[in-house]
Amino acid sequence: MKAVKKLMIVLITIYVGFCAAVYFYPQFFFYGPTNAPADLEKAHRDGYPAEEVSYTSADGTKLYGWYTKPAAGQHKIVVFMHGNSYNIEKFYPKLLPFVKAGYGTFMGEYRGFGGIKGRITQQGLEEDAIAAVNYLHSLGYQNGDIIVYGASLGSHMAINSIFHLQKDNSFAALVLETPFDSLLNVTKEIVPVPLPFSLIVREKYDNMAMIKEVKAPVLIMGGSHDKLVPVVLARNLYEQAPVPKEIIVYDGAGHNNLGDFANYDDILNWLAEE
Repeated sequence: MKAVKKLMIVLITIYVGFCAAVYFYPQFFFYGPTNAPADLEKAHRDGYPAEEVSYTSADGTKLYGWYTKPAAGQHKIVVFMHGNSYNIEKFYPKLLPFVKAGYGTFMGEYRGFGGIKGRITQQGLEEDAIAAVNYLHSLGYQNGDIIVYGASLGSHMAINSIFHLQKDNSFAALVLETPFDSLLNVTKEIVPVPLPFSLIVREKYDNMAMIKEVKAPVLIMGGSHDKLVPVVLARNLYEQAPVPKEIIVYDGAGHNNLGDFANYDDILNWLAEE
């Protein structure tokens, strides 16, 4: 009996300790940044003709991003907001089809990623994403020129940016790749251990609370075999999104390979119809 009691104490200690770690140190559980600065020369070698630009977040954090101008006669620009891992260098291949189609493109980096100093928090990432859109405003782009494209955790930054910046004018479009209704529900779906999720997941990235208020056409894309963000969460978000809206679920696709299913063609065709 003493051995059983000791074992129970150990298990309870581990359980409580794990819960406390998730609560106090979410950076170790929810984020996987690449700390090295993004390599623009590599992007140039691969045909992404961006220039690096600098701008500042609301709290003074110095940020940078990669920008390509629209082709002559085109005024629309796609601003891409990446997810919880890597840095912007990982994602420029997603934007190459848009450059070839004549769109401008912009990828802004977050604090804690790509050599930018700062602690990763929900508030900080939200502010950095809004700063990226405001930088485009400073270049003369209006909301109606801007297509906001968020992938995975970036879906929250995309929705949140539109939610807070659409007061005067609607955005051209909102594109969401492998999004979720809330990070809280993601953890409930993929973590098999019963945990007090509502208490220990402090940064909930609640997309459902804002999606109804989005004043832009919405395209949602997911993979039927996504093990990181089950597609049911994208469907939940779609149900609450305003019209016009469309959802595309790629049969056999996972979380990070929608490009293998040419989802960029579907985005371009959808944009051409809006």
